[in-house]
Amino acid sequence: MTAQNKSQPFEINVAEGRAYWTMGILWIMLATYEDTDGQYSCMEELLPKGPAAPPHIHEAADETFYVLEGEATFFVEDQPIKATVGSFVAIPRGTKHAFQIDSETARLLNTYVPAGFEHTIMATAVPAETRTLPPASLPFPNLEQAQQKFEQIAEQYPAAKTTNFF
Repeated sequence: MTAQNKSQPFEINVAEGRAYWTMGILWIMLATYEDTDGQYSCMEELLPKGPAAPPHIHEAADETFYVLEGEATFFVEDQPIKATVGSFVAIPRGTKHAFQIDSETARLLNTYVPAGFEHTIMATAVPAETRTLPPASLPFPNLEQAQQKFEQIAEQYPAAKTTNFF
């Protein structure tokens, strides 16, 4: 990073962040590639009970979760990690992981270092009309189209490269 493209300090309130619905989840963008000169991204997620992410690998980004509300179980290299309010879970790049929500809903902060994965969410989502879980009538993304978008995003943002997400 040079002085010319150094990220600048900023503030954003969760009520102001761009919000999206996809995969049954509300995603709110708090910090994106563009905000941080690619250094990191941060999203707040509101998730319903049940499976939240299938086993997958972020090949070039470290991922973290901080549990704000609710309970979840993370499966890191198939080992369960129970996470409750206040838990911080760190998943190094190249590590197979999945997770499920154990409570009725959960709110998580989700970060990626470096940034880029957030663009896969924005590319496969629709703008959220409210700051709630998406309506049950909202369809999940077409898996083939979503995979193609993931691959296109990874060309522009290499840290977004993910194996087995769809």
